[in-house]
Amino acid sequence: MQRIIKITLIICLMIFGAEKIDAKLSQPDYVLYGTATWFGGPLAAESEISLYLESQLLTVSKYSMGTVDALNGLYALRVPMDSLDPRTYGKARPGDPASVYINGHKVAEILIGDYGRAERLDIDPMNLTGNQAVINIQPASLHEGDSGQVEMMFDVTLSASSQETVTVDWATLDDSSPVAAIGGNNCDFDIDYLIASGTAEFLPGSTVTSVGVSVCGDTQIEPSETFEVVLSNSENGVIQFDRAVGTILDDDGQPQLRGFDQVIFEPQSGVLNFNFNLKLSRSYEQDVTVSYSTQNGSATAGSDFNGISGVLMIPAGQQDAVISVDILADVETEDIETFQLVLSNPVNATLVNNPMIAFIMDANQDEQTKPDQDRGVDNTSIPALTSPTDVVFAPNGQDVYVGTLYQGGHLIHLGFNKGRLPLKQILNNQVSGFESALLNKIRDVKMAADGQTLYVAASGDHAINVFNRDVNNGQLSLLQVVENNSPDNMGLDEVFAMALSPDGQFLYAVGSLSDSVAVFSVSASDGRLTYVEHETNLMDDASDAGPPVSFMDRPIDVQVSPDGAAVYVAGDYSSSLSVFERDNVTGHLVFAESFKSGINGVQNLGGAAALWPTTDNQYVYVVGRADNTVARFSVNGPAQLTYAGANTKSAADFIGLEAPTAIMANDDDSRIYALGFDDSSMVSFTRGNVGGDLEFADIEQDDIKGVDLLAGPVGMDLSPDNKWILVAAAIDNAIAVFRTHLNDLIFDDGFEE
Repeated sequence: MQRIIKITLIICLMIFGAEKIDAKLSQPDYVLYGTATWFGGPLAAESEISLYLESQLLTVSKYSMGTVDALNGLYALRVPMDSLDPRTYGKARPGDPASVYINGHKVAEILIGDYGRAERLDIDPMNLTGNQAVINIQPASLHEGDSGQVEMMFDVTLSASSQETVTVDWATLDDSSPVAAIGGNNCDFDIDYLIASGTAEFLPGSTVTSVGVSVCGDTQIEPSETFEVVLSNSENGVIQFDRAVGTILDDDGQPQLRGFDQVIFEPQSGVLNFNFNLKLSRSYEQDVTVSYSTQNGSATAGSDFNGISGVLMIPAGQQDAVISVDILADVETEDIETFQLVLSNPVNATLVNNPMIAFIMDANQDEQTKPDQDRGVDNTSIPALTSPTDVVFAPNGQDVYVGTLYQGGHLIHLGFNKGRLPLKQILNNQVSGFESALLNKIRDVKMAADGQTLYVAASGDHAINVFNRDVNNGQLSLLQVVENNSPDNMGLDEVFAMALSPDGQFLYAVGSLSDSVAVFSVSASDGRLTYVEHETNLMDDASDAGPPVSFMDRPIDVQVSPDGAAVYVAGDYSSSLSVFERDNVTGHLVFAESFKSGINGVQNLGGAAALWPTTDNQYVYVVGRADNTVARFSVNGPAQLTYAGANTKSAADFIGLEAPTAIMANDDDSRIYALGFDDSSMVSFTRGNVGGDLEFADIEQDDIKGVDLLAGPVGMDLSPDNKWILVAAAIDNAIAVFRTHLNDLIFDDGFEE
């Protein structure tokens, strides 16, 4: 009884104690109070209760639940009143129709009571539904898969069938949890699901329907991630809970046990005890066991290695293990020899990369690359280095520029001194002088040959940013932003890659979503871009004599031939290499032909991801991300190519290089380097003088033989002297540093600065 008296006294004070003296007499407030629940359940703290005056189209009173302790969990809405004409805007009169809302959802319709009156009204959306059914959406989950897209289905339900068609709008939303999934328009490597929206419909008599969201498959080892589907704008039904969580489950029901192929340098004499590395995708709560045995290839047990077999156990809670094999020396000079370490009968794990292949290199074979000791950098010291996508050296070899996806896009300027990478500058559009930069989802960074201009392609903003570079200190200033459809369509939707002509007078850029390659002239005075034209898939350019462009679906890389006579484009979705004739004077393109995997004898271009024309203009190499291949084309003349074969992982032409993402060569084309995203590898090839054949020469792989910061490699660059390679690793959020064969791969005293 004392509690009721206290609350009533408070409400009376709200009515009479807060009146103001106006130019005309105001009436005492009308107060509405009571309990507020949501379909019978309690409201969250600070849920908003509001009263909307229908006659004035105005919310005249609000209350946040729990903000007045003395109300003991009730709500109270004080409605200002008047009685004299003309009516004061924002004040009510007895009998005015009004609606009461909880967090923007209507829960009651009332008539305003008398002046100074306090009335109790317990509110809940169930009180308003009448015969209307209640709409809910159920949470959903699924395993993402290793590639492609899978549909996550959310059930939308009605509490009872209706005689009318019931509809409700829905849309996906990134949530704010630490393991939030990232939505996007396409399944890129950093996208977890495809943004979607629509309207769910219940036909008369039905109580369940469903909506689908496409989830992007990948092979990354990661925690389960979440997003939301939100309901709104219902017709003939009332929304109870307006959102549901979708959980993208990591594929590892049991952990994956991955074996790693190995490069082994034969000992000069005696026996080398060599460890094969194995790693679980995550620690497991039970012991993991697997049988193993060696199997001859071109290398044979007893003369090249000692054959072994047995059972390996990885104790619960651990992730790493090794299997040791003795490698034997011999006096013969030999080509690369191989044998296999075969796994079988796994318990509490699934096998990945089985069997493992060992490449025995002759004792006189030189290493091609070597990780530099502790000279890479990652986002623990530079947070903006999260999710790097590309890296490029300046011509002086003393400055390095990195594009990242961090917080809407960052451009990082690092120094370079014998493998060390001191931070110099971090740029985004929050930095003074760079507010107009468009850096969302940086995909490519290109440096002009004179070092005075840096070009940055941002697929999320469909834009190319042009920066002036001070050649004395490497500092950048924003010069120009070229944005697609501002005002003209230039073929830059989701611009993914760029290439400069050998003379530096033209820049070519591929718009992945536009299925286009765009042409820009480059100002000789300051590097600014001027749009010239663009060529688009399935379109016939009436201004030239070439045929319509074909098989150029989702282009993601572009290169200009060293003689400037051709432009080459890699098409990811079409698994193709498109060839354009190029006018050296005007920069204009004329489509010549496309080579598509599976047509006219062309093979091994599945998911064409990157390409590289040799500086001698004799060959073009293309990596197939889906096929794990390096395809080779011979150059017969200007814009004239012939498919010449491929190096493939399936034929054991190399190890590593799963899902290759990048390829480039040194200045004399004697070394070709390629990156494998899925197995976090960098593979080196040597190039034969005849036929352009590539010969596997070396591999670097994350967490193997001292290699670190190489997980998820997506971009790389060679120093101008060809002695260093920098690799942008998207999963490790790092720039890894490697020495090449031109550097000192043996001696490192630790005192270099």
